[in-house]
Amino acid sequence: MDAVVIDRLEAFDPGGLMDCLERDPSHACGGGAMVAVLDAARSLGAEVCTVLRYADSGDQGSRDKSRVVGYVSAALRGPA
Repeated sequence: MDAVVIDRLEAFDPGGLMDCLERDPSHACGGGAMVAVLDAARSLGAEVCTVLRYADSGDQGSRDKSRVVGYVSAALRGPA
């Protein structure tokens, strides 16, 4: 499920992310806020979304990957 969110972030596609969230809201906790930030950033001139890091809760502690929560950081910027 995290790959769907990351794919839409890398494509800087807030509409596509919203479509994914409407089909399955469990794709992202706080997904609506991510869509709002992407839309606002675009209106302010951002054109690129770069995923900086992805990890999940299984990457720390027990290393149990059977049930995890994902975390992603991304940077939004204007034209190069």
